[in-house]
Amino acid sequence: MKVISALLAILFLISSLAFAEQKGKILVATKEKSSEAAVSDKAGLAPYFLIFDEKGNLVETIDNPFKGKNEAGKLMLGFLVEKGVTAIIGRDYCGDIIGILKNKGITAYNFEGSAAEAAAKVAEGQVPEALQENALVANHKAAVAVQGKIAVAANGETNAAAVSTQAGGAEFFLIFDKKGNLLETLTNPEKNAASPGTAVVHFLVGKGVTTVVAEGFGPKIVEVMKGKGIKSVVFKGSVEEAVKKLL
Repeated sequence: MKVISALLAILFLISSLAFAEQKGKILVATKEKSSEAAVSDKAGLAPYFLIFDEKGNLVETIDNPFKGKNEAGKLMLGFLVEKGVTAIIGRDYCGDIIGILKNKGITAYNFEGSAAEAAAKVAEGQVPEALQENALVANHKAAVAVQGKIAVAANGETNAAAVSTQAGGAEFFLIFDKKGNLLETLTNPEKNAASPGTAVVHFLVGKGVTTVVAEGFGPKIVEVMKGKGIKSVVFKGSVEEAVKKLL
């Protein structure tokens, strides 16, 4: 009985550590005011902020006062502290904002799903912290390691087209070799799939792609890409500019 009691105590301790209780309010960046709205891809530039208490209950909905401003993420720091926010949820963070938030006692999380679901999961301690690595550093590492083909998610079929805001939902993929030569222009056959991110990764793997460029990536597609040995590079601008910067 003593052995069993000891094992139960250890399991309880591990469980408590794995699902640490959230302290402070949770802010979720969204494109709509509803708690059922999807988490926004850009935390600082999202149209709305939904604030939940530490148990995941919605307490306030706010129009983002920083959404049209440069360096919105840094500008909102004082606002977050004033509101008692200790956790922020989005799908992408620019530059070194994650580290800056951390210094203010605010933890950043990536989540793909509804605001209500995101807040509940974070409140229960079931979402890992967003990566601390500066996006520019990550891009440089990916660029140095380019070995196979490069797929640029795009809104159009030419080099002048803008890089798509999301990899999985892109209209087109422009495929380049590692020297920057355009090899192929493809319509994304999986953009309307139930899980476009996963389907797109399998599609690109079949094309020999090892690096994907987009303005934003959801956490699910990044996880699947890593499992397939594909690197993600975040870039905002034209396809031509993206390839030049990468190579």
